[in-house]
Amino acid sequence: MQGIPDIIQNPKFLAAYELIGGASWKNPLSDGNDTYIFFVQNGRGECLYNDMIISITGGEIIILPTGARFEIKSSTQSPISGTLISFAGLSISGLPDGFLAAPNKHPVIQLDRDFSSANRFFSDIYNEFQFKTYGSEEMIQSLLNALIVLILRKLYDIFPDTSSSITTDVKKYIEENYDQDLTLSDLASVVFVSPYHLAHVYKEEMGISPIQYLIRFRIEEAKRLLKHSNLTIREIASKIGYPNGIYFNLIFKKMTGMPPGKFRKSGDCEVSMR
Repeated sequence: MQGIPDIIQNPKFLAAYELIGGASWKNPLSDGNDTYIFFVQNGRGECLYNDMIISITGGEIIILPTGARFEIKSSTQSPISGTLISFAGLSISGLPDGFLAAPNKHPVIQLDRDFSSANRFFSDIYNEFQFKTYGSEEMIQSLLNALIVLILRKLYDIFPDTSSSITTDVKKYIEENYDQDLTLSDLASVVFVSPYHLAHVYKEEMGISPIQYLIRFRIEEAKRLLKHSNLTIREIASKIGYPNGIYFNLIFKKMTGMPPGKFRKSGDCEVSMR
């Protein structure tokens, strides 16, 4: 853990932009003293920055310091949505003016459990900027200052890495709620991260996606019930989260190589999962 640097001068908010599914977005012309931070709420894409191509995905923030020229390109299969904020005048001890992190530090932050907090900060700033009313300027400045603190905490590892905790919590939730109609978004909401970030972290640690783990866990439970209960196949399907018996038959055969009825009659408890 590194010591977090001091904020010598808080930034002055300039503007907020909402990016939703556009094929490409370039930063507008400025006087070269603006700093940008882009919060990727959902989707995937690339940021072309300083002769680099940086992959970005939901649940991340990318920091684009003073003088940066950049272009954000959205994936056509999974369009990006997010909020871009610009500000000027930030000064942090030990860093060039306008920089949140050292120039050689990777500019992408994975938010993990701080996704909801960041989402709220960016959303509130954007809404106050778009629908100005009494006190909006003061509200925006206060929210921006808090957002900068959150980003510095993430940059300088003030909190321990939460990837393992995310995976463990989701795995446990699946095992306790496999009989429910669960989606990737449902699982992501349990640990307060974006679906895209959860899928990336979970697969990196477990080797399979959360939904693949859910399916495997359900099928293992179905195999146990087929061998050790008198429940009908339809009842078993419903009990493990598949109200559609036909779909259960298809997924069971795909995973084990045989339909559930044949598995029950086979007496073979060691059919391998595919």
